[in-house]
Amino acid sequence: MDQLEIILPASGSGPGVLVIHPWWGRNETVMHYGRRLAERGFVVGLADAFDGQIVTDRDAAQGLLERYWQTAPALLADSFRSLAAHRAVVGGVSGLGFSFGGFQLLQLQEELPLRRVVTYYADREVALKVPVLGHFAETDPFADDQAGMISKLEAAGPPSAAIVYPGTTHWFAEADRPEYDAAAAEAAFERSVAFLSAV
Repeated sequence: MDQLEIILPASGSGPGVLVIHPWWGRNETVMHYGRRLAERGFVVGLADAFDGQIVTDRDAAQGLLERYWQTAPALLADSFRSLAAHRAVVGGVSGLGFSFGGFQLLQLQEELPLRRVVTYYADREVALKVPVLGHFAETDPFADDQAGMISKLEAAGPPSAAIVYPGTTHWFAEADRPEYDAAAAEAAFERSVAFLSAV
């Protein structure tokens, strides 16, 4: 399976968005999200940090995380560079990540010329180098310092922003999970498109 799958918009070109999966792997839910972004005019790069492996069980996901934790950052940086070099990309490359993917992007934005970053239920102690839109669950048992991340984004000011979705928990934006909240997920998607589209 390819480390990076690229989906072109109907126009054939557009701004790039590197999409990084959660700890389940690059599953159909993430692929569908990427296709929706492409329909909105983005050149989407769907990264795969787990060598094609996809799981649904939490213990198995934890195993993937531990197995690929050391190799993921360099692999994802390579995926960014591959997408940025693609002939269809105009206007730079942003990043969007779910949980594990968001956590990785928060580090990558310190090191790579990402244009903007969108994270879903992710926090990390980093210096913000680019505008970041963070989507957060109201109750998140997997958060390390969600309050600190929200404060950091609020202190950075627009265009960075933190949105907390009432009544949600971790994985609320992933349609294959029992925690899925359709209204919150759709609101987050539209906010993400607007944020990534801004000049």
